[in-house]
Amino acid sequence: MRELEITSLYDSVAEEKVQSFTDKMESNMRVKTDYYKDENSTEWLDVFEKILPYLEKIMRNPKRFITTEEEIVKIESAKRVGVETVKHLAKHTNYIQDLDEDTGDVIPAKLLNVLKEETFNTYENRFIYTLINHSLDFIRKKKEGIKKNPRLKDNKKIEYTSTTLVGEEKVNVNIQLDTALDTNLDLDKKFYERIKKIEDSIHVLQFTEVYRSLEKDGVPFVTPPIKKTNVILKNVNFQYAMNLWDYVHANMGKKEAPIKKTKDYMEKGNIKKLIDETFLLEYLTVNNINNDEQLTKQTKEKTLARMLDRIIDMNPELTKRELQDRLGVEFEKAKQRRVATKSDIEKIFRKYIDKYLEMEKK
Repeated sequence: MRELEITSLYDSVAEEKVQSFTDKMESNMRVKTDYYKDENSTEWLDVFEKILPYLEKIMRNPKRFITTEEEIVKIESAKRVGVETVKHLAKHTNYIQDLDEDTGDVIPAKLLNVLKEETFNTYENRFIYTLINHSLDFIRKKKEGIKKNPRLKDNKKIEYTSTTLVGEEKVNVNIQLDTALDTNLDLDKKFYERIKKIEDSIHVLQFTEVYRSLEKDGVPFVTPPIKKTNVILKNVNFQYAMNLWDYVHANMGKKEAPIKKTKDYMEKGNIKKLIDETFLLEYLTVNNINNDEQLTKQTKEKTLARMLDRIIDMNPELTKRELQDRLGVEFEKAKQRRVATKSDIEKIFRKYIDKYLEMEKK
């Protein structure tokens, strides 16, 4: 690849001169920035997309609870006689109406009727039921607050001054750079698609058996603070549900404020160092305006020297005699074809070096 001219420029200057330039340099750099960004945050979308799969797992395998109702009824109204009924009658003999002495049968007047029913009405299920409804309210308010024309303003101003001394030569520079950006931000096309997908996922949860059962029973919403039951504390799915609960209630109805940053300071770090180096480059460029021929000669000499260094690094055992012999063969061939000019020799030399490096790699 062709060498950068900047590299050649640095190589053409004595190291002492560059060192003097940098040692005696006194520079200052002032930076002013004015940043304003007013856009629609996607943080809440990330939160919902991450946690909704855990809610789906909970609703697919809901916690059930068996309720037991006990009542004393007349024998003709008793629907089922179980172990609990017999034990209860044995303890409450006053409910025995008659006893058949021949058969030993007991004829009760009243019996304990035990009704057992499976229900979804547990605290944990009502917690998820409440969270689903609050999440829909949260999304509705977020949609109402969507910014139709998000904007970005980014202005920067840099003022740089520097002086130095190279021998008796005084050098100074003043640089002022202004950038101004004030534009509308395009609304991501996938923004509304993500919202729609989240809403659809929540609506699917509303059609699950547990949600519809709780909705039918008209169960009340749970209210903060949330009870830390064993299930909520230890079940991974409920831990994520708790994270969503905290996020929704911390940000419900919260408006997204634009980002504003204004700075005015003196830069003393890497940015200033880069500008200092740019100052040196400008000086070297201007300083060589009247030294093009000398620069070209020095550059070529140093370029050839670097190429020889590369050859020696690739093959440390190569002797001076071997290199001279191989270059001599190519040189004699070229001399016989035509009178070799300096340009011809350079071309031949470069071609031979490329072939030689390729041979050494193989």
